[in-house]
Amino acid sequence: MTTDGLPDELADLPATIPAALARRLDTPDDDFVIGKDFRLSFGTADADSARLAGQLLAAGVGKGTRLGLLYANDPSWVTVWLAATRIGALTVPLSTFSPGPELARTVRHTDVAAIMTASTFGGESLIDRLELAFPALAESGPDLEIPDAPYLRWARVEDGAPIWSRQLPDPVSPTIVAAAEGAVAPADPLVVISTSGSTSAPKSVVHTHGSLIRHAALLARRRGLTCADRIYSPMPFFWVGGLTMVLLAALTSGAAALVQERFDPEEALELAERERATQISCWPNAALAMTKHPSFALRDLSSVRGGTLTAALPEMYRPPSADRAPMPLGMTETGGPHTSADDPYLPLPEHLRGTYGRTLPGFEHQVVEPNEIGVGELLVRGPLVMDSIYKKERHETFTADGWYRTGDLGSFDDEGYLRFTGRKTATIKSGGSNVAPGEVEAVLTAIDGVRECFVFGVPAGERGEDVAAVVIVDAATQLDADKITVLARESLSGYKVPRQIKVTRAEALPLLPTGKVDMTAVRSWLAADAGE
Repeated sequence: MTTDGLPDELADLPATIPAALARRLDTPDDDFVIGKDFRLSFGTADADSARLAGQLLAAGVGKGTRLGLLYANDPSWVTVWLAATRIGALTVPLSTFSPGPELARTVRHTDVAAIMTASTFGGESLIDRLELAFPALAESGPDLEIPDAPYLRWARVEDGAPIWSRQLPDPVSPTIVAAAEGAVAPADPLVVISTSGSTSAPKSVVHTHGSLIRHAALLARRRGLTCADRIYSPMPFFWVGGLTMVLLAALTSGAAALVQERFDPEEALELAERERATQISCWPNAALAMTKHPSFALRDLSSVRGGTLTAALPEMYRPPSADRAPMPLGMTETGGPHTSADDPYLPLPEHLRGTYGRTLPGFEHQVVEPNEIGVGELLVRGPLVMDSIYKKERHETFTADGWYRTGDLGSFDDEGYLRFTGRKTATIKSGGSNVAPGEVEAVLTAIDGVRECFVFGVPAGERGEDVAAVVIVDAATQLDADKITVLARESLSGYKVPRQIKVTRAEALPLLPTGKVDMTAVRSWLAADAGE
């Protein structure tokens, strides 16, 4: 342990974006982020973001300014994020999956002051989506006054020109940019990452420079990443997995990130083969799609040495079964994994089958309220845990002695290996994404003709769980599952829209003797449908 309380393994790691960028100055021509049709070097990313940082400072963005960014995984996302974070702004990455109403909820909840955005994503207009989120935009000039987002002062569309898009001023001098960078400290807030909690309200997690950058550098070092590595992942940078395990992993290690605007298995395989990917990190459903693609057997993926595409791994790294893979356990609140196997590549030995590794440096664990076999709720604390949950007081988030309740259930064996047994909360884990049942229920019950609904997860193989809903409709309505799905997509990201919907009348609901709805019986309706 160092004198400042940090574990020794964290002491020499970069702890701010300016410090992480400085470590890449000796290799400016090395690739940083690579896509199907672009290649961004560390030197170009540094120079472009420095100039943009000067423009942002001239526009009034500074320490703590909440800057939203809405881009695909591309050079613009990287440049804007680095520009803002190198001068101490608090970035709010916005989800390209979010339709207008969901986007509005995030911007409003996180008190975004300015937005930088592309004009399109995946062939769809982001300008139209923002105007759907905030109808007042369409009639506004560049000085925004929007009652639904009172802190939003301006927005900049990078490659479009709606009347509300603001032009950025000429940059301040490089001397001022350098001075601003020098004022950025590890304790400064870095990013607000929005994720679904167990309620209808969005959970917006605040990480500091010190917590997230040290964590990314620690994980990169434990994975043995160097400038020779190429990390393919379809995970978006606006989620913690893409930001920590891909973008910041590359920045802190010198590796290159291989990315896509939208996941496509054939394009992913082409990119991984062309760029000689050494790591392929993706959700199980994406890995399955790549493995099952007709071209998979024809690809030369001999460069791959790690990740979740197990069929491409060398024989010595290929687990004989899924529960022998060296899986970590993590969450947005911990910036990614808080446990890890001692060797992140080798399959687990038989006696550790199904375990999730040991506690990583920068974290402590505690199991509370254990049952007769030692399984209880997992608590975590330490310097790599989030700083806060936005708009939540500390006593609402942490215990009096600094522990955060993860909502995960498990136990540690005598060797310190975690055995994860499930979730205590109602959060649905679908395809690697968290879905709050309350958020989906709020959207569905707002549909005309819906009286009540119940949202929960049902088993879904490689995806983990599917979002399912039992929807109670008025007797006179003509709503069916297809119509409800279409209406839900107008307000929810696609991964939150129920894959299974059962429409019924109130009189058909099974009741307990107490008069309450028999949720076990209700769940069985969807389970039965899933098995047909």
